[in-house]
Amino acid sequence: MAAQTPPPAGGPDTEVAVITGGASGFGLALADQCARRGMRVALLDIDHDRAVTEAGTLSARHGVAVSAVETDAASSASVDAAATAVADRYGRADLVVSNVGVQLFGAVERLTDREWQWVLDLNVIGAARTARAFLPLLRAAPKGRLAFTTSSSVLDPASRMGVYQAGKFAVWGLAETLRLELRDQVAVSVIFPSGMLSRHLESSAVVQPAELRRPIGDAADFEAMAASNPGMVQAPVSPDEAASNVADEVLAGTRYIVTHGDLEPAVRERSALLADAARRAFTRTSTA
Repeated sequence: MAAQTPPPAGGPDTEVAVITGGASGFGLALADQCARRGMRVALLDIDHDRAVTEAGTLSARHGVAVSAVETDAASSASVDAAATAVADRYGRADLVVSNVGVQLFGAVERLTDREWQWVLDLNVIGAARTARAFLPLLRAAPKGRLAFTTSSSVLDPASRMGVYQAGKFAVWGLAETLRLELRDQVAVSVIFPSGMLSRHLESSAVVQPAELRRPIGDAADFEAMAASNPGMVQAPVSPDEAASNVADEVLAGTRYIVTHGDLEPAVRERSALLADAARRAFTRTSTA
């Protein structure tokens, strides 16, 4: 069910941004950047009350139409209904940001099958559900853009984050596949956010199924993560700062987007190792 604020500005030719996980954190900050640029916005979130409140705030602040659509990324029916609500309200979607993700720390040997299923269903299949539901609107847009929020941890991983990182690697793979399938139709971006001061752990705990209830992470998990990758916990920024850093690139449909932080050494090292592996393979096959 969609809760709507009065549309103070923006006619049918005004672009529309749709953001899942849009009621808080990085999603809300991106929504603010879109509204600031005159776009109409749909905030999709399972926390409908918060989405309604934030939609009203954004609409009043920027003078554009903003709507809140209750959406559960774990349900195909809910995501499909959200796409219908956006189509009914605005008649279009020009930018869709798949930004839903839950976190669960733990050593790989500790994680249960059910915990893997919960995280991967929301973080990976939820992203696929979002793409599938909104592709008809994006294909019809004059300049459709689809962006997926992954994590800087897929560029520079840390321990105790196995299920989260595996899921974010999978979302990256999904985006690469869609880039091929949507060539010349929809621009596909991958966003790699670094550390932010947000409600991510809190919101993950809220939607954690009752049968899986345990702390999202304990002190030992956080210590192991920080020890394996000290840079991951240094100098986190606000979601507003991260979003302002990359909003123009998101709107431009840039292929890869990093919000902040010094990730170049890790990316350069991995790229060099992969290039060397490719050269060794080519040498073996070309001299066989």
